[in-house]
Amino acid sequence: MDILTGLMIWAAEALTLAVLLCSRWYYERDRFYLSWGSGFALHGIGVVLVTLRGDIPDFISIQIANTLVLAGVGLWIAGLLQFDRKPVEAYIAIPALLWVAGMFLYPIRENFAYRVALHNGATMVGHAIMIYILLSNDSASKITRRVLSVFLAIQFCANGVVAVLVVAGEAKTIGVSPHSAWLLFPAAICFIASIMTGAKLLTERSEHKLKTLAVTDPLTGVLNRRGLIDQFHALKKLENEQKPLIALLHFDLDNFKQINDRCGHQAGDSVLIAFSQVGQTSLRGRGFFGRMGGEEFASILRVADMIEAASIAEAIRLTLKRQTIDAGEHSITVTVSAGIALAPAETADLDLLLSAADRALYTAKESGRDRTAIDTGTEASVVPAVDRQGEDEAPADVRASHQVAALKRLASLGKR
Repeated sequence: MDILTGLMIWAAEALTLAVLLCSRWYYERDRFYLSWGSGFALHGIGVVLVTLRGDIPDFISIQIANTLVLAGVGLWIAGLLQFDRKPVEAYIAIPALLWVAGMFLYPIRENFAYRVALHNGATMVGHAIMIYILLSNDSASKITRRVLSVFLAIQFCANGVVAVLVVAGEAKTIGVSPHSAWLLFPAAICFIASIMTGAKLLTERSEHKLKTLAVTDPLTGVLNRRGLIDQFHALKKLENEQKPLIALLHFDLDNFKQINDRCGHQAGDSVLIAFSQVGQTSLRGRGFFGRMGGEEFASILRVADMIEAASIAEAIRLTLKRQTIDAGEHSITVTVSAGIALAPAETADLDLLLSAADRALYTAKESGRDRTAIDTGTEASVVPAVDRQGEDEAPADVRASHQVAALKRLASLGKR
């Protein structure tokens, strides 16, 4: 098989991949599929034009063809950035721009060996960028990314060897070059290996996506009940002497059915999403927030004592209360009631915590809603709150000190 036949087979493979990837993009709408598909399409078309040299104008088979091939490399880089959910940067155009710039230099433009060296050099730059992107992401697919980087590194070295050999051998055409095999076969092997490794990377991404969907609430994006259970077991195993307790904060939006009846279910969904954002933001990485179902939410976290748990629950309650939620033509204010249960991490039982938090939540609801209550073992006590003490005109630091004192009195009840 001569080199030109090999290039045509290579082009056919690239165009086939382009069709497959673009079809995948049509159904899934992930932009990296379109970028990779377009990259393979440009790559395949460019290689076809190279093989038609002599049958079509040289400007098309040389300048245009190689520009398309290197533009395809740039789109592969763009696809990698999109795969990692990063913005596409202007540097993806560097490989193609290096070729275009070189074509303005007469010695390179008129010499086959120099053109081959320039093309391989530009390709090496593209491969180096892809290797950097692959290795700079510390994801769950770290091993697969490293394997793909190895194949790209081999291709990088092969391109460098080709560039040196064609210049040293003063090659005149691709078909009769003594190093023709170097121009195709190492690249073809790495090309196929890279495709197979890339397919594994896509499979691992799909598996990770399915696992994430299994523990995530589709409406709000926070954890679902299963996700919270998984995080509870993870928190139990975590060694943290400064925060020996696991706290379960159970939230229930007040009068949520009335919001749905009065404003519609879309407005109700907006309220659920808004509260999820409040819960996640208020925790600030200190724990996990999720939706138990309907208008019920929960948070699981490690805390030092009852005061810390009550302070976090009150922060979430007050933040939601003071927020206006825009849902279409409706501006909605909503409150939430919270029940708290605590247990030492080493002996914590999720079912017992849920039952205790439910009892405390019931107490908060029965006490007038828009309250936080803590289960102290024998009873549930409502947390004294500054927004119900008639101290709205008091300075913020005075209100805060009153609440801390109230929480300390509440904590003393739990120790009896």
